[in-house]
Amino acid sequence: MNKRIIFSLLFGAALVLGTTTTLQAQDAESYESLMKKGNEKFNAKDYISAKTYYEMALKQKANDPTAKKKLDESVKKIQEDGAKQEIFYAHLDTGDQFYSQQKYEEALAEYERALQVFPNDKYVTGQANEVRAILKERQDKQDAFDTAMSLGESLLAEDNFDAAIMQFETAAGIFPNDKLPKEKLTEARQKKQLYTEKVARFDKLMEESRQFGLRKNYEAAIEKIDQALELFPNDEEANSKRDEYQTAKGVADRYNGIIAAADQLYENKAYKEAKAQYQSALAVVAGDAYATDMIARLDPLIAQQDAEEAARIAAEQEAARLAAEAEAARLAAEAEAARIAAEQEAARIAAEQEAARLAAEEAARIAAEEEAARLAAEAEAARIAAEEEAARQAALAAAEAERQATIKSMLDAADAVFAQQDYATAKVKYQEVVAFDEGNATATAKINEIDNILAQMAAELEANYNKAMSAGNQAMSAELFAEAITQYQSALVYKPEDATATAQLAIAQKSENDRIAALRAQYDKFVKEGDGYFRSNTFDKAIEAYTKAEELGLETYPTEMIARISEIIEQNKLYELNSEPLLLAAGQAQRFDFNKIEVAVRRSNYIIIKVRNPHPEKTFPMIVSFGGAGGKNGGFVLPIAATEEEKTFLFRIGSQYKWFSEDNTWIEVVSENNEVEIGKLEISRSN
Repeated sequence: MNKRIIFSLLFGAALVLGTTTTLQAQDAESYESLMKKGNEKFNAKDYISAKTYYEMALKQKANDPTAKKKLDESVKKIQEDGAKQEIFYAHLDTGDQFYSQQKYEEALAEYERALQVFPNDKYVTGQANEVRAILKERQDKQDAFDTAMSLGESLLAEDNFDAAIMQFETAAGIFPNDKLPKEKLTEARQKKQLYTEKVARFDKLMEESRQFGLRKNYEAAIEKIDQALELFPNDEEANSKRDEYQTAKGVADRYNGIIAAADQLYENKAYKEAKAQYQSALAVVAGDAYATDMIARLDPLIAQQDAEEAARIAAEQEAARLAAEAEAARLAAEAEAARIAAEQEAARIAAEQEAARLAAEEAARIAAEEEAARLAAEAEAARIAAEEEAARQAALAAAEAERQATIKSMLDAADAVFAQQDYATAKVKYQEVVAFDEGNATATAKINEIDNILAQMAAELEANYNKAMSAGNQAMSAELFAEAITQYQSALVYKPEDATATAQLAIAQKSENDRIAALRAQYDKFVKEGDGYFRSNTFDKAIEAYTKAEELGLETYPTEMIARISEIIEQNKLYELNSEPLLLAAGQAQRFDFNKIEVAVRRSNYIIIKVRNPHPEKTFPMIVSFGGAGGKNGGFVLPIAATEEEKTFLFRIGSQYKWFSEDNTWIEVVSENNEVEIGKLEISRSN
């Protein structure tokens, strides 16, 4: 139930209860006396007092048909009076609204309709006469004035502030004493200032975003552009730039990840693998200077590394060759020494036996020569065989050393990628080791380890994906679309480009956009209502509308306007009737006197009263009455809630006809069934 409805019902309760307290002392009167007084009040059209007397008469004679009939007639009259006042104020409020808008013909028509309800009302009669005088005075200038004001309003609505100001200045020149053009000028200038400041903030944020973008700090650039979009959500350039930065951020994140891996390989002197990563970075950011420079820096390092490796292998091969040649030379020298020794021994034997041999047959000489030739051939064959074996063993040793060096290099490269947690690439490299060195235990163990890691990661990704999707679906069911968006985005982190998560994310984003759009429409409606009531100084209804807008939580403007209204009411205080806490006993009446208020001010009057319930376990009504020298004129009832917290009530008392039409000089407060603490009690005005 909104505040305005509560006030209306409370006012109705005040009419019913308004005179009960003042007449309780007469409960002992006779039925006839009470009926007589009731009839006198009824005939005097004081139906509220009459109703109270008839109720008291029914206490003396329960179910009396005459008293019941008169009570029903009084209630009907009260309701008719209430409806009559509602009609009067509806025309009066509309007339005042038209008057504030300088729609004087419409205002005069409404004032005349109000006078049909209360023909002698001084305020409305004065307003109608003033409007007639204005219409007579400005008839010749009206068209030009209305055109300037209308055009100014249209230009102001289009945020064409300078042109609007020019039109309002033209209108003010036509009618210098007219308040509305001056008010509109102030409004246009204030809006221009606010808009200029807003544009300046927007431009500053966009420039800061651009600077971050130039430095490729896309996250900060997006943050600044989001702040700018809070000011102008529909700005095409800002939205386009945000999309551009979002795309660039994705590219930069991929590029930075690859560059980090490449830099680590470079530091580990895995130059070939580092070059491959820098080339991958160029595939993400074509022509990147850093990656290009690093590749250029790596090429000579790789060439140097290859040359050093070739030199090492050549040196090892040369050493093996020299060792083989040395061994062959040693064996040849030993064979030659043996041969020479054999020849010398044969010569000695031949010399010793020369005399005998001279007598030997020619066959012995030939046999000796053949034996020497055989021994020489065997020695030569042994030398050649030794040289060949040494060369074979050296070649095998060199080949095995080269093979082991290759395996180690491949394992080091795979280990470097594994350390970077690039498990898929690492597995391929370990498989290359196994293909080169079948059954390599280290590589086989690493492949098994990677398979286990990938399986675990896949299981974790699947579990996290399912968890995020479940949470997103639950949030969607609860219409918590922002939470659903976050969860579906998380799911897409675990399963990029997943069709289900992508589709659900799109649905959630649309639902959230629709929800925000609906909230925005409601918010704009309430703010527009609040602004309209604020401009017409109908602060109770303005607070009601701003409170509804405030509860939507979109902006601080409604809160600021409620505070502004409170400040205006405090600044326009007419009377401070009570400032220190005052404790009233149950049934105790406390009257506060003040001087009568000028009739021109009464229509905009408000009563502000702070109340605290010292006994929060109870709820009860508290009657607030007002009147003058002739007695009570009206009042209302406050529902005191079951809370010890101090409550502040704001009532547009000027909407009650008896406050508006009579010279009231006192306000009285009575708590019927419980003691109550009265804090601040003030009479204020809206302008």
